Amino acid sequence: MTEPPPTIPSIRIVSGEVEARSATTRVVLPTPTVPAWAPYARVAESIATHRRPFPAHPHEAEEVLSYVIEGFATYQFGTASEEALGAGEARFLTAGTKVMHRIAPAKGSPIRWFTLVVGLPASAAGRAPTVQRATAIPGLPEAREVVVQPIVGGGSDVRSIAGLEAAALSSPGGGSVFRRVGHGRRGVLYVLAGRGTVDGHAVEAGEAALIEGAAGVGIQCEPGFRGVMATVTTDAAPRG
Repeated sequence: MTEPPPTIPSIRIVSGEVEARSATTRVVLPTPTVPAWAPYARVAESIATHRRPFPAHPHEAEEVLSYVIEGFATYQFGTASEEALGAGEARFLTAGTKVMHRIAPAKGSPIRWFTLVVGLPASAAGRAPTVQRATAIPGLPEAREVVVQPIVGGGSDVRSIAGLEAAALSSPGGGSVFRRVGHGRRGVLYVLAGRGTVDGHAVEAGEAALIEGAAGVGIQCEPGFRGVMATVTTDAAPRG
């Protein structure tokens, strides 16, 4: 039996959990606390060094955002040559069929990056894998100096088959902003640094707000806040 969509806005704050197999990865989804929340398949942040690299791994029937937060990295997709990535840059993989990819430290420095994975609709099955290059485009300060930088969809050049939209948020001096979610969509706000509130719900670094059934949410940021907010349609996804 499928779960009906909420008729009132639902906001749930969840804490990231360190993966037992890797002390360098903090995972919000999936965890024992939140084992599934379709169409999101994974939300996490990782740190890698040359001594503790992150291995190449496959994806299939998924779209994957790899967004570098700090440091310099290399990105490899399938058998293509490695590409350099710096802080604020990203790669967006659409894997209609199975393909390997990998992000690794460059120039001898550690890297920190954010990963978000969503399932593709059945109509995208069999599509050849592609990668789009993304940069968090500097946005104009919105409502009391919160800077919104589009990464995927809405104001960026990167398009998602699953209907994903993602943006980096930062507020060096603190402030507030309203972000659209939309009925029929699920949203995730993951906090990279600092703390704030989402419609009055407190959230801090290493935590995420899972948002559903809301036209939008008000985000209040304390000084030094950094985060990534994503929304995606649930129309083609099984509920969980």
